[in-house]
This record gives sequence, structure tokens and C-alpha cells, in this order.
Amino acid sequence: MGHVRLGTLPKTRAWKNVIELIANEADVDEIAAATFEAADKAFESIQNDKGFLETVELMKELAVAAKSDDPLGHLKSIGIDLPDKPDVIDVGIALTDAVDRTIETKGIRSDFNELAHGALSSAVMSHLDERFGPMFPASGDEVLSALADLGKPSEFGRLTRSFFGKATNDSLSYFLSQHLGTQVGADQPFATVNRMDQFEQAMKTHCHEAAEIVERFSGMWFSKNFYLDDGEIESSKTKNFGAYAMTKMRAELKMRADNSDA
Repeated sequence: MGHVRLGTLPKTRAWKNVIELIANEADVDEIAAATFEAADKAFESIQNDKGFLETVELMKELAVAAKSDDPLGHLKSIGIDLPDKPDVIDVGIALTDAVDRTIETKGIRSDFNELAHGALSSAVMSHLDERFGPMFPASGDEVLSALADLGKPSEFGRLTRSFFGKATNDSLSYFLSQHLGTQVGADQPFATVNRMDQFEQAMKTHCHEAAEIVERFSGMWFSKNFYLDDGEIESSKTKNFGAYAMTKMRAELKMRADNSDA
């Protein structure tokens, strides 16, 4: 994770349980649940993290821009500077640059924000890639059309699900990565690197499934507040939404953790 520093692997009973589950080749859902329980205190601070909430604010602005008469102009006004005919890579770079400028200007760089803004870029690019497929590069007009769809409640819901699922998975994976590397090789739970890749993919699926709880309400939240605020959703409302969405994620993961113990 480069210079991201969410902390070292704690030597608590909860983390020892995670290590034992990996060693015993437990089901990925059980490992994910145990990992969440062990890292819950770290997740508790995320929902009030200023850098994380600024990333959620930027995600909301993508949907607001989609409903604007001048989408590119609106995006430029909030720091997302795209060419007239952007490709998918242009969008990813512009998002990353916009978040970097915001957190540097406001002096709110944080460990989780490093993960969150990566998750946003990844979620948006995945949204575009799913629209066009891998065979042919999308034209600039097609990319703009796909970005315009983010103004639809259903598409905004899908984007937020992808974002919160990726952000959660990346956070859990950070903690797990400090131990997984020791579990690859002969007579280890992950006999090959491919086996570990399969586990990591299963973890992504677990987090994406948990994030369905966010998709259910986020589209309605956007539609309602866009109407109430005459097309400009207040920043305070967006940050409350981001905090609440993470609270919902924590509750969903906790429920899954409790169910795994049943």
C-alpha cells in the first residue's frame, strides 16, 4: 500500500483468531467477518475522517454534474478538469488530481483518504469499463454519455456500492496483507500465489455483497436531496450521507460476523 499507514497488525485475541482462521483454511466469509471485528475500531474513525468525507463529496458532484446543462463546466468548477472528448484514463487521472488538490489545500490528508480516493477512481473507471467492455476503446462522446448516466438514481446507487465495497475491501486487505504473505508456500494455507489471488478475489466479492445495503438507499438519497436543494446538494448533507453509509457498512459487516459465529 505504499506510504499508507493504518497501523500495524495488533497482537490481540481478535487478530490471533484471524490468523488461526487463515491457517486453518476457513471460509472467506468467516475470515472477513473476523477481520472486521478485529479492525472495527479503525473503521469507527473512518466515518468522521475529513479526507474520506471530501472524497464522498466529490463522488456526489459527479452525479450533480451529470444533471447539469454543462457537465464538463461543472466538473471543472470543482477541480475535475477533463478534455472535451475524454477517454476512461483521462477520467481516472482527473479524479485523482482533484482529490489530491483538495486534501493538500485543506491539509486533511489521512491514511484512509489514500484508500478512499483510490477506491473512487477505481469505482468510476469500473463503471465506465462495464459500460463499454474490454474489446474496443470508448469514444469521448461515449465516455461523456456514461458519465451523464451517473445522474440517474440507479446508476448513482451502483457507483456508491462499488465505492464503499472497494474502500472497505482495501482497508481490510491492508490489515490482512501484513499476515497473508507468510501464508504462501508448501504446507501453507495458500500453496500457490494463485490460491492467494483466489482468496483475495473472494474477499472483494464479500465486501461488494455487503455494500448492497448502501446501494439500496443512496440512489433515493441523491434523488430526494437534488430536488430539495434545487440541484445543489449541501456539503453538510453529503458528509452526513457518507458517515451514515459507512455506519450501515459497519452494521452489515457486524451482522455477517455475528451470523458466522452462529
